[in-house]
Amino acid sequence: MISLVSKVDLDNLKYVADSVKNSASWPHFVSEAQLFDIKLWLGDGLLNELATQAATLPLPTYSTANKLLLDGGTYTYQTKTYLFQGLKNAIIYYAFARFTNRTAFNYTAAGIVVKDSDLSTPISDKIMQRLETESRLMADAIQCEIITFLNRNYTNYPLWRNQNGVCGSSCGSNGRIQIIGD
Repeated sequence: MISLVSKVDLDNLKYVADSVKNSASWPHFVSEAQLFDIKLWLGDGLLNELATQAATLPLPTYSTANKLLLDGGTYTYQTKTYLFQGLKNAIIYYAFARFTNRTAFNYTAAGIVVKDSDLSTPISDKIMQRLETESRLMADAIQCEIITFLNRNYTNYPLWRNQNGVCGSSCGSNGRIQIIGD
């Protein structure tokens, strides 16, 4: 699947040191996020439309509506103006959660090894899980914003299928995220 976000998009939102060797695997994490996290609630049709528009050469050619969906911004609904983060940010946070959990490990012919050197100390599994969970919670909050946006603007997105309630109880009106842990 065509990646809807790039390493540059990641760099604009999250900090990852340039020396991280596994950052070359970023497109893999993006693909997994799109196929396993995003497709479930966005739907095959709309995700495929975005991917098809992203694949146009020499540069992606998105419709105005899809550009807003990807990048986020403001929109008006019932005379009120709302701000929402775009689909790119949701993909980045879902992909970053995968990246966080898996970049500490290298798969070798001798088995799975943890990166380590004299100058570094790996974080504990508990801290790694907390960081992954934090990224997933951020992605879920952005997902709820996007679903609200799409439900309010469904006439501009004929491939969107109204998904009222898909967020469950995680979509509160206040949008606060609380991280529990160390």
